[in-house]
Amino acid sequence: MWRVKPRLARLAVTGALFQAGMGRVVAQQQPDPALLQRYAADGERALADGRYAEAQQAYETLRQLAPGTGEVHARLGLIYFQQGRYAEAIAPLRDALRLKPGLPKVDALLAMSLSEIGRYEEALPALKKTFSQSSDTVLQRMTGLHLQRIHTALGRDRDAVDVALRLSRLFPDDPEVLYHSGRLFANFAYLQTMRLAAVAPDSVWLHQAAGEANESLGLHEAALREYRDVVRLAPRRPGIQVRIGRVLLTRANGDMTGDDAREARRAFEAELALDATNANAAYELAEMERKAGALERARQLFAQAVAQHATFDHALVGLARTLVALGRPAEALPHLRAALDRNPDSEVAHYLMAQACQALGDTVGQEKALAAFARARARTAQRTALAPQTPRDVTPQQLEGGGPR
Repeated sequence: MWRVKPRLARLAVTGALFQAGMGRVVAQQQPDPALLQRYAADGERALADGRYAEAQQAYETLRQLAPGTGEVHARLGLIYFQQGRYAEAIAPLRDALRLKPGLPKVDALLAMSLSEIGRYEEALPALKKTFSQSSDTVLQRMTGLHLQRIHTALGRDRDAVDVALRLSRLFPDDPEVLYHSGRLFANFAYLQTMRLAAVAPDSVWLHQAAGEANESLGLHEAALREYRDVVRLAPRRPGIQVRIGRVLLTRANGDMTGDDAREARRAFEAELALDATNANAAYELAEMERKAGALERARQLFAQAVAQHATFDHALVGLARTLVALGRPAEALPHLRAALDRNPDSEVAHYLMAQACQALGDTVGQEKALAAFARARARTAQRTALAPQTPRDVTPQQLEGGGPR
């Protein structure tokens, strides 16, 4: 069972958490206020430095001297929590809330302590409240991770996914959130697929899921076999011929004259015969025609794809690229602007914009487009270095010959 890192708790609950109450420790009518002040100061310094054993000793003494002060119990609970002594943290935290129910964040710290020792049902109410209502982002993050873990442990997969989705929106670049949400999503997808296999072992849905999984792994023969089973079971099922064509194009590896490319073309044509509104099929045929030099036919098919899907950035770029090649650069410009609105880092769109401006004699526009192209190329290179490319649903527009150097 994974744990939420306890060292992060200090970021969420120290600082201003108990400051108001600490002043009252020494203000109460107790013997030797100077002694209380000294122990409080020693405990705070030790806690700030991470010397938890010394901090614990100071606050244990303070608890004996001022047993009715909720802040002292809360501080002691925090110290136990920081040491990973979650079971021992529970009693002082409960005492703190009993003595002073309004102490901020102590209920969340108690809930996380209960979560760490597996008392999930007790922990849930306070964790849910803090995660949904807290304005403290660090505490919200921690309670969210605990909630995700608890729902997973209790077999409440959908609840766990809901929490993970919200955590991913709130903390999109947090490594720990990314790690745990990625594991959770992958596991949930696996469980759903296994359920599908159990309830519908020869359904089009299972064959399509298997085909997509094999396609993502580069297992072309296995993917084609599964997709063809879908066609066998449901000959008019939309989108499958495009899937078949995409696998065949990938297997063709750039050879547009071989059997795979010819079969891919037939698959895309079959898709359009079934569904004339399928923008992906029109786009793939257009790109094949463009590469074969049939520019007017490519223009018509790209325009058909854009007509069905107005924000289809690759189709917009393909249409503009074809118009530039046909000597119609002015007509290409609005399509390039629309593509860049959709994807500002499209290297191909920026480069084509420079070509169109050059053809129109717009030197300033050309220079701006080339500068934007250079920036987009740098950002793309950085992203590619950080993460591999994910599988695409269509053949991406790419620079031919590498573009300018």
